Amino acid sequence: MTSKGLDLGLLEDLCNAFGPSGHEHEAQKIVRDYGKKYADEVLYDRMGSVVFRKGDKGPKIMLAGHADEIGFVITKIEKNGFLRFHQLGGWWDQTLLTQEVVIKPSKGADKVIGIIGAPPPHVLTPEARKKVVTKDKMFIDIGCSSVKEVEELGVRVGDPAVPNAEFRTMQRTRREKKDEEDKDAKEEVREATIAVAKAFDDRIGVFIALEVLRRLSEDGISHPNIVYAVSTTQEEVGLRGARTSAQMLLPDIGFALDVDVSGDVPGVEELPQKMGKGVAISAGDGSMIPNPRFREFVLDIAEEKGIAHQPAFLKGGGTDAGIIHITGMGAPSLFIGVPARHIHSHHGMLDLHDVENAVQLLVEVIQKLDEKTVKSFTDL
Repeated sequence: MTSKGLDLGLLEDLCNAFGPSGHEHEAQKIVRDYGKKYADEVLYDRMGSVVFRKGDKGPKIMLAGHADEIGFVITKIEKNGFLRFHQLGGWWDQTLLTQEVVIKPSKGADKVIGIIGAPPPHVLTPEARKKVVTKDKMFIDIGCSSVKEVEELGVRVGDPAVPNAEFRTMQRTRREKKDEEDKDAKEEVREATIAVAKAFDDRIGVFIALEVLRRLSEDGISHPNIVYAVSTTQEEVGLRGARTSAQMLLPDIGFALDVDVSGDVPGVEELPQKMGKGVAISAGDGSMIPNPRFREFVLDIAEEKGIAHQPAFLKGGGTDAGIIHITGMGAPSLFIGVPARHIHSHHGMLDLHDVENAVQLLVEVIQKLDEKTVKSFTDL
């Protein structure tokens, strides 16, 4: 299985687009212009979420990926021209120093690139070198020396910023065993396309929803339900767009499509989900417990269709499913994930093999989610 069927041009455009929480407009325009070609109707909520409807009758199936990425907001302009900032979404302090950011000024220039400043080691005491510099002590340097210079560039307090990083891919040959515990298992060779970008969390979820929508349309796939592919907003600051869009739709079934923390990196080996091992079907996270019958239904389809998949679990954090599953009278919901390395940093990494498997799984599931099946998930 390869990434041959994926529209990587769309994925690149989505990942490179500017769109931190509360400022998703640029990314959402790309989403709208692409998805409207394959939808029966385009809807919007008042938080900026974009909804594509496909189908006219049956259970309402919500596929939610969030358009916002983690970023920053300018909070103060110092007299010497340096900028103080606050985070939009969760950042670990140690990932930030000397990294580049792109600021969207209120006026003037289309963008301004800055560097999160750090003192050189030459001036630090041995004690200072051992300390972690926290975000409240950091600043952004855009090459100015006064407030006036900053204002002439159009930068104001309240302007948003994101990592300055570009989407790219690389080819790798992966040698794997289906069962790593079996010493006699045959090693399989697979040519993998590895992608790196700043905003996989969660343009990859939006991309998966759009890919499913496109394939349902282009392949003329019939299904006994109404599919809503949703690009939500402000997930990173409280699942806010998922709340408003789910309230508007009142879905019967919910899927959150997002990245998952990959458990194949030093320091996080205890997690079961690994990059390149297939779509991750979550058993729970900090925001919700999936409906067990619904999850088993999805797992059974993955097994039946030979779709590469793996279990996943995360003690903390959450996804849009955390809101969708308690909307209205409740909706059986599930987090479908793509294991990604180095999320919530300037450069995430994932295997497009897992993305393709996520798309294929959802297309298969959608065809089987009829009214009787959906009802069976909550019957006593």
